[in-house]
Amino acid sequence: MQTKRGLGLFKEPLVVELVDSTQNRVKEPDFPFFVPLVARAQTAGRGRLGRRWYSPPGKGLYLSVKFPKGFFPEGDLGCLSLVVGLSVSRTVDAYALSGIKWPNDVYLRGKKVAGILTEVSGPSVVVGIGVNLNEERFPPELAPLATSIYRETQQRVDPDEFLELLLENLSEDLRRFREEGFKPFVEPINRKLVWKGRRVLVDNERGRLLGVNSKGWIVLRTCYGKVKEFPAGEVSLRADRI
Repeated sequence: MQTKRGLGLFKEPLVVELVDSTQNRVKEPDFPFFVPLVARAQTAGRGRLGRRWYSPPGKGLYLSVKFPKGFFPEGDLGCLSLVVGLSVSRTVDAYALSGIKWPNDVYLRGKKVAGILTEVSGPSVVVGIGVNLNEERFPPELAPLATSIYRETQQRVDPDEFLELLLENLSEDLRRFREEGFKPFVEPINRKLVWKGRRVLVDNERGRLLGVNSKGWIVLRTCYGKVKEFPAGEVSLRADRI
């Protein structure tokens, strides 16, 4: 793949037609740092909590890249998924305006269009990104939840152009994250945060979503008026009055 914009932090991407999982391959000890592995299809793609990532041939962008663990500020490492999510969302915005769903998804018009997986593997941090580009349809179990850029815009996405822009945005954001930590990202992430101000359920706690704080935690005002912070969990819409 020849890039026009330059690669910034990254070395030339390695593009393969098929792999079981880009994440698994990049985690291997012999795989080099800063080389994005891009697959045209995956047979065992996965997301957060071991969930399967739908990866049909030629329809999406499936990418993983490995960094030295010390490359990122140690105290803010837990915020890495949000920073990467912002980079992905900024890239999707070139086609249609998107939002960030805490802690690791990108939403387009109410459905998931991309997901981020970050894993610490020995002395390394591996970042995986899956973006639905040109899927026309999804399996029945995913159809109510997932979408693609094509489904929302009726325009085909050139995967190579998307990858170039994504690497440019990632390079810019990750360099800033390395130098300044998470603080500069709090405001732009909160501007993009889906369901902010709405009633949600975080695990078993109901409340109004106030935003993300400087630690990358979700902040909720409970039905009793108490402000609570959650370092991890699942956020879903709650229709009940609270």
